[in-house]
Amino acid sequence: MQNKEEKRNIELKSRNKSGWGKIALAVVIVAAAAFGYRAWSGGEARQQQQQAAQGTEPLVVVKQVEKADASSQPSEYVGRVEAIQTVQVRPQISGEITKVAFKEGAVVKAGQLLFQIDPLQYEAAVALRKAELEQAQAALDTAEKYYARVTSANEQAVSAADRDAAESSVLQGKAAVSQAKANLRLAQINLGYCRVTAPITGKIGLANLTKGNYVTPSSGPLATIVQMNPVRVSYSLPDRDYLDQLEFFKKEGAVYKTRLVLSNGTELNVTGERDFEDNTVDQATGTVMVRLRYANNSGMLIPGEMVRVYTQPVKSRIVNVIPQEAVMADANGDFVYILQADDTVKDVRVKLGIELGSLREVTEGVKAGENIVVAGLQNIRPGMKVRVDRSAEANAPDSDAALEEASDAKLLPDEAAKEKEAK
Repeated sequence: MQNKEEKRNIELKSRNKSGWGKIALAVVIVAAAAFGYRAWSGGEARQQQQQAAQGTEPLVVVKQVEKADASSQPSEYVGRVEAIQTVQVRPQISGEITKVAFKEGAVVKAGQLLFQIDPLQYEAAVALRKAELEQAQAALDTAEKYYARVTSANEQAVSAADRDAAESSVLQGKAAVSQAKANLRLAQINLGYCRVTAPITGKIGLANLTKGNYVTPSSGPLATIVQMNPVRVSYSLPDRDYLDQLEFFKKEGAVYKTRLVLSNGTELNVTGERDFEDNTVDQATGTVMVRLRYANNSGMLIPGEMVRVYTQPVKSRIVNVIPQEAVMADANGDFVYILQADDTVKDVRVKLGIELGSLREVTEGVKAGENIVVAGLQNIRPGMKVRVDRSAEANAPDSDAALEEASDAKLLPDEAAKEKEAK
């Protein structure tokens, strides 16, 4: 019994010693970790201080957001050339085409003969209607003479019924003459349709049916004529610009001062006359569809052609502008970096407007006087502290080259030598 109690005491003592040893070991490990962290953090802080002293923050060039008059640059729109009149020439009667009297692709004048349809049966119809008219006139003449004799005779010698019959014959004769005249007129019209002429002056296309073909009114168009001079150019004008233009019309008249650029780069400095504006604003785009009329003596404006329309704004418009090189883009849109008071940079989303040479209008996101980064953009991230190069070279046209020179100048002597060897 005593031996068992002694063994138990020995085990308890060994357990107590083992527990205190573990606790001591844990204390040592924690102390060592704390010491190591302080040493590491102190070293990092010293490293950051050394880097700050050596000037290793990214070097950037900044410029202020400025204001400019957007009316100094023409507004650009995409327009389409349209023919004022387009006519499909169709046959009005049935018959065989005996002649095609135009050259395909040529300019034809209003009234010019295009197709000749065989007129023989229509000439015969006219002759027949003339004979019917002569017959009706002869019958009327007989009825009028008889009616004259009846009315001049003694009332006791002629009954009232005879007088009525004579009068009715005259009236029927007149109706027959009128009908014969109408039939003759229809026959003459059909004969005239044998000559298919151009209803407008314009450029004619291909002949869809040629000599020897039998045509009817349901045969479809024989050819198409497009008016070439003048023509229209239609495009969508922002409602703000449209209202400014309306004010201009009241003072200067219905004329647009425009410049048209064709698909091959040819420029036409022409004046467009106000022709048509839509009566509603497109809710999706906030624009009004307008059409301008242009003289097209040179034939350079072809209906269906796409052109760029440049119009000079009629009212001064002051906007915020930034250099084009300051704008960056990602999946979410355009943005710029703004330099804040503590020399850190912040990314700001912007909405861009028209181009003004090397500058770009900013409609939302920044305001005049703010500093934005224009060079050194590849080395910075949002929230990063930067160094601003305020040297005279930074204002040179090539900001990136100036920035590179400034960066080399601010390297330590050894680093500059290595950089020079690398280059």
